[in-house]
Amino acid sequence: MIFLLGLFVSCEKKQEVKDVMYTGPISESFDIRMVYSDSGRKVIRMETPVQRDLLNGDKVFPKEMKLFFYDRNGTEHTWLRADSARKINMQNLWHVMGHVRIENRLKQEVLETNELFWNPDTKRIYTDGDVTSRTPTGVTHGTGLVANQDFTKYGLGKVRNSQMQVENLPE
Repeated sequence: MIFLLGLFVSCEKKQEVKDVMYTGPISESFDIRMVYSDSGRKVIRMETPVQRDLLNGDKVFPKEMKLFFYDRNGTEHTWLRADSARKINMQNLWHVMGHVRIENRLKQEVLETNELFWNPDTKRIYTDGDVTSRTPTGVTHGTGLVANQDFTKYGLGKVRNSQMQVENLPE
């Protein structure tokens, strides 16, 4: 009888244990306020409620992100907000997504789009998506945008369905 019991136990099919690679965050931080500087001068301040650091060096910001841009005198002149963001480590590229809104307080301009990319190496911001620009003199719709990193200069591509107020036309 004991021999039969041993026979049945030894005939059990062994389950293979597979190694599963963990792909989740290696750390998670909350209530982040970070300052980016260039040559000791504050250039951008970032605020976000959650930051997740991944094994490949990427950083994920799954909740709202706000960026505040400063001029050479340290005066905040432009801000950006987005629903989420990701820093792609291998390319040193930032990708902000979802209801992206940029306001230049000095020029009273607002830009809206669904995603933007920022390359700190080239100090350029760009998108191939739809963009709406609102200024005190009108609204411009376009596809594609290229800007310097502090949004003091930008250009829209493929402008369409736009309205601008024009003053002082020659008679």
